[in-house]
Amino acid sequence: MVLSDAGLDFITSFEGKLKPIGDGKYVAYKCPAGVWTIYAGCTEGVHAGMIITEEEGAEMMRHELAKHEKAVRDLVTVDLTQSQYDALVSFSYNVGTGALSKSTLLKKLNAGDYAGAAARFADWNKGGGKVLPGLVRRRAAEAEMFMKGDAAGMPQKVDQPKIEADKPLGKSGTVWGAVGTMVSGLVLLLEKTMTVVVDTIAALTTIEPLKMALLQAGANTQAIGFGALVFCGFLVIGRRARVKQEGGAP
Repeated sequence: MVLSDAGLDFITSFEGKLKPIGDGKYVAYKCPAGVWTIYAGCTEGVHAGMIITEEEGAEMMRHELAKHEKAVRDLVTVDLTQSQYDALVSFSYNVGTGALSKSTLLKKLNAGDYAGAAARFADWNKGGGKVLPGLVRRRAAEAEMFMKGDAAGMPQKVDQPKIEADKPLGKSGTVWGAVGTMVSGLVLLLEKTMTVVVDTIAALTTIEPLKMALLQAGANTQAIGFGALVFCGFLVIGRRARVKQEGGAP
């Protein structure tokens, strides 16, 4: 884990790039705690009368921040969110790694008491033995950042909706249902048609003149009757299939 861009902006906003002297240059000054400081809170190797450029200041800040980042990673034994890590780096950069290592804040944090650790930021609000409004604001902002966490930015796993694979036609209940419906309709139609045909044949064969005419023409009424009987047989088979498909007794 490394300091985020938001964390760097946070630290820079509180430190400020103080004592510019023009032409992109900065001069060293003593902070309220009496420590020689330059640019945005840089203190390492700083002395009276020291002047640096913007580029040199940015490089010094990155170099010093790297040490505080390492200190946080080495000293903290529990898991941290990015916001918690950034808040601790800001705290260490301001008070020093030695102060962080001996702080009650760190003890509570490593014991898993995150809320208790956040409450201890406020202890470090003095400079030169006096409570400084700037430090009060900074500690409150660090505690708020620490407790904010990253829940809103955490990636959430979303299950993809299941897409049922297309079934082969031979296994599709929908297709067989449609076929069964079609067969049932055909059977009903054939039943009605056959009823009319049988009734008509029965009526016609009872008319003696027509019967004689059919015989003279070579027609065989027995063959006609046999054909009708066979057709009726197929009709009965079709009825059984339809009843079975509907779930009833044959």
